[in-house]
Amino acid sequence: MLDAHKFSTMSKLSDICHARSSIIWLRVISSLAWLDSALVGKDAKLSYAFLSGVELAKRIGETFVFTAVTPGVAALLRNVVLPHAQFFAIPIGLGDLAIGISLSLGLFTRLGSVLAILRALTNILVAGGAGPDTVGFNVMLMAAGAIGLATGAGRRFGLDRLLLARWPSAKLLRLVA
Repeated sequence: MLDAHKFSTMSKLSDICHARSSIIWLRVISSLAWLDSALVGKDAKLSYAFLSGVELAKRIGETFVFTAVTPGVAALLRNVVLPHAQFFAIPIGLGDLAIGISLSLGLFTRLGSVLAILRALTNILVAGGAGPDTVGFNVMLMAAGAIGLATGAGRRFGLDRLLLARWPSAKLLRLVA
């Protein structure tokens, strides 16, 4: 028969395993938002229309200059991003894809989490005036990124675990994984 102390210890270990599993699900589910942004639908960042800069320029001119959270962000969009829309479209599309792959596979999870936070913050600055749903969704992505960054979410079930087992003393790998 289990005494109270052993039962309490086993319960705590079970709680830790459940918490780790929850973090993994959060990582994978948030990766779907980034993969969706990059690959799916009329707003796909890796579509030819977006990568050519045409769709990004259209969105800036019709929407983002009006939904930017400050006049400074709107001016930056109009004066810097719009004239170089094709240049900015490529890192946006590839960034969303890289974040999605990183978080879904647990590969360089901390780096992917930092990029997710930066992209979600950029989304808030550019489209935050569109309404609370846009801000809320991107804040949720930032929170998921912060949890992935703080916990190293790819170290339990992900490729980061395999890489760290193979090269345990690699300091740069420990930083990004």
